[in-house]
Amino acid sequence: MRRIPTKALVTAIFLIFSTVGARQVVAKELDLAIARFIECTADGTDCRAHNDAYERFMQEYAFGISPKLMSPASTLGYSGFYLGLESSVTPLPSSGTSSFNAATGNYNQARWRVGTAEYNSTPSGSFFPTIHVRKGLPWSFELGSSISYLAKSELVALGGEIKWSLFEGYREGVRGGLPDFAVRGTVNRVIGQTDVDMTLIGVDGSISYPIGIAGVVSVEPYAGYQLMWTIIRTEPIALFNRNGKLVEAEADRYDAAESLLSGPNLRRHKIFGGFVFRYELLAITMDWTVGLPTSWTTEQYDGFPLARTEKVTVKTSTQLAFSFGAGVQF
Repeated sequence: MRRIPTKALVTAIFLIFSTVGARQVVAKELDLAIARFIECTADGTDCRAHNDAYERFMQEYAFGISPKLMSPASTLGYSGFYLGLESSVTPLPSSGTSSFNAATGNYNQARWRVGTAEYNSTPSGSFFPTIHVRKGLPWSFELGSSISYLAKSELVALGGEIKWSLFEGYREGVRGGLPDFAVRGTVNRVIGQTDVDMTLIGVDGSISYPIGIAGVVSVEPYAGYQLMWTIIRTEPIALFNRNGKLVEAEADRYDAAESLLSGPNLRRHKIFGGFVFRYELLAITMDWTVGLPTSWTTEQYDGFPLARTEKVTVKTSTQLAFSFGAGVQF
């Protein structure tokens, strides 16, 4: 029988993730509070949505919870199986954490303080633990599923993926020098947030090549590109004034506030790279992901009921994420 030196390590990582999640869930610092991007008068009779700040915030928020590759271009083989515990850490963009000033309404500069549940306080960053399962299939296909939790929130993401490795298996002769190349599609549904309905869809291509060491250890570096769409639809929400206080307004106006905020389909380009280290059944993965700068046009609303006024350009700068995973692969 083969030895399984990974059991204690995987058990320890699982306990760490469980402890962190259980301890932080009470704070809910990263729960969404997108209604605060709607600015109303004290009596709620006149409102407008700061859609430029709102969409920029949601683009950055989605990057932290988007699926990371965490695997090489090669598949597990038709009988292969992987079970891993993974986590992703994303620093907050410094440009969006200024203190909110009700007098000037600096929504863009304070978007992370306005859009999260701890009003006008700075969140500590994004930590996103994941349980990831992958199963190899014939003809170089691979299916995967995941469940993720955003620490300091009630947000949970349920994911599915399919991968096809085009040139897998050529390890002899002239073709032995060819790297593995794969294409993958992912879908993640976000649950646990009442103000917004969010779906993340990704398509990526990756390249990798395994390097064996002494016939016992292997290292497989990989790199690639991903295009991600974030589909957002708002739900009926309450209204707030400039100071973040709930407006006492009629129920029908609460429903109308849903239409003030846009329902954008945001697009983001990402590049990534990493490596998988394998020893017996142990697989350790490290991944670095870069969200590239992007810009798009949205509409600003002014006045009530819902009077469109002008189009504005929204820009998002570079974001970085580091991911680590440990699991068993056989």
